[in-house]
Amino acid sequence: MSTTPDVEVASSGLDHVSLHSLEPEIIIIGAGVIGCALAYSLSQSGRKVVLLERDLSEPDRIVGELLQPGGVAALEQLGMQDVLDGIDAVPVEGYCIVSGENQVGCPYPLLEEMAGLPSPPSSSSSIDTSTVVSKEEAAQVSDEKTWIDKKGKWHVESTSGKKEGRSFHHGKLISSLRRKVLQNCKGVTVLEATVKDLVFCEHTNRVIGISASFKPSTSSSTPTSTFTSTSTSNGTSDETNTNQTGPTTTSSNGMVRKLYAPITIIADGCFSRFRLTPGTRTPTPKTRSHFVGIIVENCKLPIQNMGTVCLTPQGPVLLYQIGNQNGEIRMLVDVKGKLPSVGDGSLKRLIEEKYVPHLPATLQQPVLTSLATQRLRSMPNTFLPPSIQGLSSTLSGAILCGDAYNMRHPLTGGGMTVAFNDAIILTEKLKPSPELPAGRDGLENWDVVGDKLREWFWERKKLSGVVNVLSMALYSLFGGADEPELEVLREGCVKYLGMGGERVAGPVGLLSALTPAPFMLFYHFFSVAFYSIFLLLIKGPPNSSLRNNKGLSNPLLVLLSLPLNLIYSIKVFWTACVVLLPVIYTEFRI
Repeated sequence: MSTTPDVEVASSGLDHVSLHSLEPEIIIIGAGVIGCALAYSLSQSGRKVVLLERDLSEPDRIVGELLQPGGVAALEQLGMQDVLDGIDAVPVEGYCIVSGENQVGCPYPLLEEMAGLPSPPSSSSSIDTSTVVSKEEAAQVSDEKTWIDKKGKWHVESTSGKKEGRSFHHGKLISSLRRKVLQNCKGVTVLEATVKDLVFCEHTNRVIGISASFKPSTSSSTPTSTFTSTSTSNGTSDETNTNQTGPTTTSSNGMVRKLYAPITIIADGCFSRFRLTPGTRTPTPKTRSHFVGIIVENCKLPIQNMGTVCLTPQGPVLLYQIGNQNGEIRMLVDVKGKLPSVGDGSLKRLIEEKYVPHLPATLQQPVLTSLATQRLRSMPNTFLPPSIQGLSSTLSGAILCGDAYNMRHPLTGGGMTVAFNDAIILTEKLKPSPELPAGRDGLENWDVVGDKLREWFWERKKLSGVVNVLSMALYSLFGGADEPELEVLREGCVKYLGMGGERVAGPVGLLSALTPAPFMLFYHFFSVAFYSIFLLLIKGPPNSSLRNNKGLSNPLLVLLSLPLNLIYSIKVFWTACVVLLPVIYTEFRI
């Protein structure tokens, strides 16, 4: 028996559960976000699943800590909303964008608005947060804590009166997801194992299983507690084909065995070793930058319970609270290019000199204190557009999911929302049906499975396409002033959101994944582009000689430079097209 912090996991070795008796319909590689979600939802649909994870101890990562409201909705649709309980999750009510002296609050929509009910009046303030409604105002609308949107799809408890997201320590969420699978899924067997290779049929070249080093039992006696539950959809065990596991070999890490299933789902994360298997058609991931993370204590965010994005000349800095108990705030610094050395202090000096001076004054000293006492940790920010699966020319017998399949810049915090939504749609495609009957034989027909995968590819686009394009487009705008044209667009974006109303409600609906409409994304992006050009023509370029230290323009100089700015505006518009259209192309090409 092995344990993880706050979560007891009884690991079942080969002496505990015989691989001969498993006969799964689906093997899932990786018990991360989407691996656990798929294991739970597929087992609930009647499929028999084996979930393999290299290390069941609680992970410790600096990303995957913020779940958008759309992700909360997806969790509830999966029946897994209770995984957010007991992990010290913090309500997230929106975003605050800080650019120099400008501060813009972008709150998530009120539950009353989505239910078609009257909204409480919002109070104005000296900064651009007029759309933020206080908890006291929300409480005046109703004493009830349970709400339902106008589509009647799901309920959510909210103390703020908004459709909230959640932020948390990544490891606590993963442990909670695994516990949900262990305790509530009779059709799932969870094994601690390191997958070595995919197993191919020598005649058809189809993936028919995996070869893995399974963690052996520490005792030959039967354990008093086990997390493994193996049963078919009708509650009986299946003892046929008991020779399916193949010959046994040994390694330093355990016993290497083969396990067979009609379908293998590859969900082994951003560093997947199987995504480039011949036949997957997966493009090479491109690392755009790195997030450098620390935890900041003893400070408050500009707007409580809102994720904060500070725009600096070097790149964005994200801050959000990940714990109520200790008031911990995660800070992620986006660093482009090759990371400076941590050992000689170069990376620390870069953050202190180039990023910290552009943070709000109240955050600077706590950040410097944390930089002086904590180890800097980093994660690559990688772009990996999805590729269609299920074609006759693509890999058969295996399905790529999660970060192994599709990644975007984590600036917008949409990765887990995409993963949970993918789990919903893919489960709907693979659940027992007349086309894919229950049992192993029902999933052997890859032609039918391929049709389902192509349907999944297009159906997931409504949400994943919007999240992917939005994240990459916003990062191009907010990722530092590489080009003067991008600086014009960045100023226009902040001012556009600062006008409030539909100009903030629409983009926030996209960001939160509550209203993922592709046309709305296109509309608001080019509205920002045209508004940026408008500001260029009436004020001149940002940081130009046409403006004084306070950002005010000289009307005469602006008028004299109007012909040049009109020509320059064409270049700004072209830059906007270059930012958005190539990302759309990579997202929707097959």
